[in-house]
Amino acid sequence: MKAPQTLFTCTNCGAQYQKWAGRCSECGKWGTVAEESTSPALAARPSTKPGKTASFVDLAAAGEIPRNKTGLAVWDEILSGGVVAGSVTLLGGEPGIGKSTLLAQLALSVASQGKTVLYVTGEESPSQVSLRLKRLSSTLPSTLLFLDETSADIVASTIAETKPALTIVDSIQSMRAPEVPGEPGNMSQVRASAGWIAETAKKSGASVILVGQVNKEGDLAGPRLLEHLVDTVIMMEGDRSHAFRLMRVTKHRFGTTDASALLSMNESGLSVVEDPSSALLADRPKQAPGTVVTCLLEGQRPILVELQALVTPAGYGTPLRRASGIDLNRLSLLLAVMGRRAGVGFGDQDVFANAVGGIEAKETAVDLAICLAAASAKLDKPLPDDLAVWGEIGLTGEIRPVARMDMRLKEAKRLGFTRFITPAECKHLKEAIALYSK
Repeated sequence: MKAPQTLFTCTNCGAQYQKWAGRCSECGKWGTVAEESTSPALAARPSTKPGKTASFVDLAAAGEIPRNKTGLAVWDEILSGGVVAGSVTLLGGEPGIGKSTLLAQLALSVASQGKTVLYVTGEESPSQVSLRLKRLSSTLPSTLLFLDETSADIVASTIAETKPALTIVDSIQSMRAPEVPGEPGNMSQVRASAGWIAETAKKSGASVILVGQVNKEGDLAGPRLLEHLVDTVIMMEGDRSHAFRLMRVTKHRFGTTDASALLSMNESGLSVVEDPSSALLADRPKQAPGTVVTCLLEGQRPILVELQALVTPAGYGTPLRRASGIDLNRLSLLLAVMGRRAGVGFGDQDVFANAVGGIEAKETAVDLAICLAAASAKLDKPLPDDLAVWGEIGLTGEIRPVARMDMRLKEAKRLGFTRFITPAECKHLKEAIALYSK
């Protein structure tokens, strides 16, 4: 018997190589190519002999796939009306962000309707899951079933036999396919386990939600092929030290990807924040240098957030650049543009930038707000409290238009903002800084 063949696979895009490389030639990522062993059977080339022909499907006669209401408003809204029968959804997020809590609420809501819910976990014991469920509900429905199993084939067989209304697998990184070499969590295991469970869900008409962890870059751990195997990808973002969590759809075969929701973590679980802009600006300081309000667009939902900047003399030769909720590379680029094109340099000063509330403000529409916050902090001049700012900054200092200007403006006016610096008012960064620097 031949020994298992060794391949090297990129954990970001799934590209395969015969030997190790420091940089993936397909996606350009560094340090993502890792060793992967495959059995000869799995690595064998497919037969060139013609197979049996299959009958065609009449699409005109195919009916609509039913959607099942979960009873939890945030899930029904995110999934465009409910969970589609036979669909596979991937819920991703950092450890401790609240994925298990949100899924526990979902399981209780569906099971309380008398529907069978199968909760599969390979990371937590039955007592741990029971404690979380009892914290959220005083009584546990009898239709909520628990399976302490990490074998993907056993999970798939259980789904096919019991046909639950909803199956939750927490997490896909803990599953293992017996025929595939390697430890649980590696690329081959994740791909095979997800494929096995997804195929069973399609055949049995059972809805499945897979939990996926993310890596330090914020991407889903494992090959990108995992995202192609599922019908819907939902990401949870936020800072574990803050109460707010942002839930957004990045892929949805049965509806729109414009849906998003801001959630608040409390003792009873995660609850929807009905007015995200007001909640994020509730504790905003007045007449403070280095703070400004901008507008993000999460799907079709405009959200006002506060950006803060702090500028201090550099204590060492190389000035520091630190950012929370803001792309650090983008911050460095904007500071360079300000020094070169707008006459406000930071070559001998440390700059710290923060998006308040633990929100990820990485849309290019926040460029102008970051620049004005940094200029306000450096000049020690507060910006008006009723000022809202947005716009993309080019390398020559020009202010470029951003998407859905009308929605951003409407949301800002709704919360009482009366002054605006946008691409419609200013065409260059130097002009925008000069408006309130005197």
